[in-house]
Amino acid sequence: MQLPVYFISDNHFMLETNSSEKKRREKLFNLFENISKTGGTLIIGGDFFDFWLQSFIGVPKYYNDLLEALKNLSKQNIVIHYVLGNHDYWDFGILNKKYKCIIHKGDLSLKIDDISIFITHGDGLLKNDKMYRFMKKIIRSKVFVLMVRLIPISIMTMIARKITDTKKKFDKNYIGINKQQKEELENFAFEKMNNDNLDVLLMGHYHQTGIIDDDDKKFIHLGDWINQFTVTILDESKNWSQKRW
Repeated sequence: MQLPVYFISDNHFMLETNSSEKKRREKLFNLFENISKTGGTLIIGGDFFDFWLQSFIGVPKYYNDLLEALKNLSKQNIVIHYVLGNHDYWDFGILNKKYKCIIHKGDLSLKIDDISIFITHGDGLLKNDKMYRFMKKIIRSKVFVLMVRLIPISIMTMIARKITDTKKKFDKNYIGINKQQKEELENFAFEKMNNDNLDVLLMGHYHQTGIIDDDDKKFIHLGDWINQFTVTILDESKNWSQKRW
């Protein structure tokens, strides 16, 4: 895998074209320009889109500029790995065929020289997420997906705008998870790294930031692009860093 590796997650680009949304996208395009100059690899940890659905007649029109930006990046020999999240799981091939993203419908494991890395979106990991895990099985079932794909994309767009809970996360006081849940995720991460002989585990979904070290292992929260504009980087010297873009 080509270094440096850039990790982003939970961008939650909205089905809107207002000034706030344009500014968020401009930040992304600026990051892509930087990646074009340095070379390397881009890994998306899920929920790049706030709502993504590849229906039988199209995809949301509000994402054309983002899709073209991904396509242009891949044309410059930047490999893009895309771990699908709970907001953008319903992809059925177009992100790969047309926009050249390597799609991972589950977690992504990879090795860069002697570093074993695991990337997960992370949804459903908390113990109190039992109802979500049940609903996840339903909404990803073949019958449910078929019914949804038959609905015109314009109608699904209107529905998505009404049911999304992302707008509350734009509040700068939004916390997301409590201290106990943070500890639960940290325990999960280091237990998995120990059991599976991993060096680094990166996780999205929870909109937390930070690199947590324990001996030679690292647990990294991938942040978001709602308020934090988080980019995690593994550079050519195998050093990890995280910054606000």
